[in-house]
Amino acid sequence: MTYPNGRVKAEMAGWIFRKVDISEVPREVPRAFGVVAIPVAIALDGDGHVLGRLTGFVEPEEFRGQLLRLRGR
Repeated sequence: MTYPNGRVKAEMAGWIFRKVDISEVPREVPRAFGVVAIPVAIALDGDGHVLGRLTGFVEPEEFRGQLLRLRGR
């Protein structure tokens, strides 16, 4: 699993994560973010603009690498 991985958890510090069950929100919500498959992780800036996305299962080091890239490191 990706999120429980220690290196991923360490890199997630400083990010705010929210899990959304798309079956429990209006259809417009996933549509607004271009969600066509799940699972999907979408990174937003403080204004709600999409910075990046990962669709499907992602190995821990790939996920961590994307977080590093989004932080500019």
